[in-house]
Amino acid sequence: GRRVIMGRLPGPIKAPLLWGSGTLSAVLLLWMNRSFAWPFAESTGGRVMPDLDIESTGQGLLALKALLETRPEAAELLRSMHLGPDLLLPAVLGLFLILLMRRVAQGASLYGRPAERLLPAMIALPITYVLVDYSENIVSLILFPPSMPLPETASLLAEALAWLTRIKFAALVISGILILRLPFGPRPANSA
Repeated sequence: GRRVIMGRLPGPIKAPLLWGSGTLSAVLLLWMNRSFAWPFAESTGGRVMPDLDIESTGQGLLALKALLETRPEAAELLRSMHLGPDLLLPAVLGLFLILLMRRVAQGASLYGRPAERLLPAMIALPITYVLVDYSENIVSLILFPPSMPLPETASLLAEALAWLTRIKFAALVISGILILRLPFGPRPANSA
């Protein structure tokens, strides 16, 4: 298992961008959770940051908006996360996923075809993740305090945010499944 994946990955000296983007992604995720998500949950009575809540609904996000209007410290945590580590994470994690996908696709097959031929379609998933994550962040900044959109606009933004979060996680999960599937799947018929 692990040997198959690790056998395909060069060390940090031969692939510094791959290892650097992976390490930086992990550091950014840790920073976001320890410095923003956990304190946000504490200051909102256990609420999850909207970026992490795949089950959120437009109505639930409007309720969170109302709560954040009464808890400026929690609203500031969410805003600071978007204007801090979440400015970098989508691009860095997207780069890591693309580099890792390219690496594990070499010599692998997917649906009976050499995976290298399917790379443009596969790489569209991490690119989709990056674009959707940044869109999600922008919508969040416009929806939640200190921003005060009109009620009709807030309803539309809340619905959009719920869907953007789902699409973001779908792109991430499918990317991860492909990355894990490629090293363990069958080899192309012509690579015996």
